[in-house]
This record gives sequence, C-alpha cells and structure tokens, in this order.
Amino acid sequence: MITIKDVQNYSQQLSILYVEDNNKVREETAEIFKLLFAKVETASNGQEGIEKYNCEVYDIVITDINMPRLNGIEMIFQIREINPEQKIIAISAHDEPETLISMMRKGVSTFLLKPISHDEMLRTIYPVCRDASAQNVNAELFEELNEERKKYKKIVSKLIKHLQTVEIKNGQIEKLYAQNHQEERSVLLEEYFAKDDEDEYEKVIFLHDDREEMTDVLSEIPDKLSLYIDEKDIRHIHKMRDDISKLSNILYRYTPFLDPLAKSLEELSSVVAQEEEFLAKFDTKPEQILSLFDAVCIDLSLYVKRFAIESMAMKNIHHIHQPTTLSIHQIIGLIRPDLADDGGDMDFF
Repeated sequence: MITIKDVQNYSQQLSILYVEDNNKVREETAEIFKLLFAKVETASNGQEGIEKYNCEVYDIVITDINMPRLNGIEMIFQIREINPEQKIIAISAHDEPETLISMMRKGVSTFLLKPISHDEMLRTIYPVCRDASAQNVNAELFEELNEERKKYKKIVSKLIKHLQTVEIKNGQIEKLYAQNHQEERSVLLEEYFAKDDEDEYEKVIFLHDDREEMTDVLSEIPDKLSLYIDEKDIRHIHKMRDDISKLSNILYRYTPFLDPLAKSLEELSSVVAQEEEFLAKFDTKPEQILSLFDAVCIDLSLYVKRFAIESMAMKNIHHIHQPTTLSIHQIIGLIRPDLADDGGDMDFF
C-alpha cells in the first residue's frame, strides 16, 4: 500500500497546477495537495488554467475533464503544444473506454475516476511524482555537468595560452642561435641563464600597492584585446593602451636597471596609440598578436610576483627581463616594421 510518506519522498519539492470547476471540490482537494506538494496553484476552468500555465512552470498538472469555457481535453492539448514532456493527471467522472482512450491520446500521464478515494489518489500520483522528481534531478545534474564543462574549457584555454608562451620563448632562443656565430652561442646562453647576483648593499622590491595594480592590469590587457575581437569597440583598445602606459610609469619609479623594460612598454603604448596602424595590423593577425600579448603579460606577472620578494638590485638583472623586452619589440615590429630596429641591443629579430 502506498502511504502519504511514500508520496512525500518525491512530492515535497514539486509544484502543481490543479484545475477544477467545482469550487467546493477544488478547495477541499487543494488542501490535501498542500500536504504533499511544495506549491499548489488552482484554476476554475481550462481557460484560466492555460493562462496560469503560460506564466509559471509546474512539475505536474492535475485537471478535471468536464469544465466550462475550455474543457480539460482541449486544455491538455494546448499544454502539450507548449511542453510535450509535461506530467499530466486527468480526473473524470466518465469510465467509458472511448473517453479514457481519447485522454491518453491527448497526452495524459495517468487518470483518476470520480469519486476519488484517498488510497486511489496516492496510488495514482505516486509514480508521477517519482518520475517528475527524477526528471528534476536529471536536469540539475545536466546543469552541473555543463558548468563543469565550462570550467574545464577555461582551464584548457589557459593551458593553450601557456603552451603558446613556451613556443614563443623557444622561438626566440632559436632565433638567437640562428642569428649569431657558433662561437657566440655559448656566451649568449650562459648570459641568458646566468645566476642572479644580488648587490648585498641594496634591496629593491615592488611595493604592495604597485604589485596589486600591475597584477590587475596584466590580467586585463589580454581580456581587452579579446573583447575588441568580439565587439569591435575601440574603447577596449584605449583602455589597453592606458594600462600599458601605466605599467611603464610604475617600472620607471624603480631601479634604473628596469629602464629598458619600462622604455619598451612605453614604446608599445605609443604604437597602440596610433590606432589606424595598430588596428590595421591587429585585424589581419589577431590570434598571433594576441598570443604575443599573452606571453608578455604572463612573463610580467611572474616577474612582478618574484620581485615582490626578491631584490631587483642585481648586476645581471637584464638577463631576466631581456626575453620579455624582446617579445615586446617583436609586437612593435609586427605592427610597425619600420621600428623593428629601434630595440638597440635588445632587438635580435
């Protein structure tokens, strides 16, 4: 025997629309339904039922068949056009086979015959509540799965960007190899990977406020470029240009050893400020230029994180920021080939 508790195991999170033209029957039955369901809405005829159905989402519709204005069968037909999967229980005083078959063809999940007994009602609505509850759980799981997929997609995107950065750095080292004589290669690589020798008499690290501001700016620059690709809104480019200039100004406030890096960012900001030339080149090679900006921002983020703790007062600090400076000049060279040689000793391309 199905009990109220059995039904409540599945019904307490469900909502129903109960349609019945008899006021007394509707009020009394609705009170019983309120013991079972989380939300009970009522309607006095099929037309009112359709109007409420169009404004709310219900897990189950329970409806009488013989009603004024719009009968239950026609209402069920209209509901099925809106939602073919809607759970529907029909109530009828008729027990003729043709009427029941017609209701089933209209899409009724199950039906009750008047007069309705307590046990019969529980036995009839139990499997419908169980199926509706399972349907809701599946929908929630599907939504959670989609959210997880979105998270993994972001992770994969970040990994791809990091791989692009590695490829860019490898390309830079290969060009260093290719454009210098054999006897110079070992010297260049030794300098490139040289040990950091700190000046024991001086300690220079990024201040907390500068570190926070640079970290925020470096996360925004690739985002602004991506937004411009999607929206073609020039304001994103203006914001990115200002962010690059801001980075340069902060770096100029520290040790003169950072001046080459600060100067390269200043030059990049100036090139971006020449909007027509920048956009003309960027629109033809968006992915290539975006990947280079990503690489620079990732390098500088690691740089900021490192020198919030370690001192920048190093005799050979140039070998740390030199690859980043090379990447910045590579961007400048792509946008303005006529400026490709302005990198001085830094320009190996």
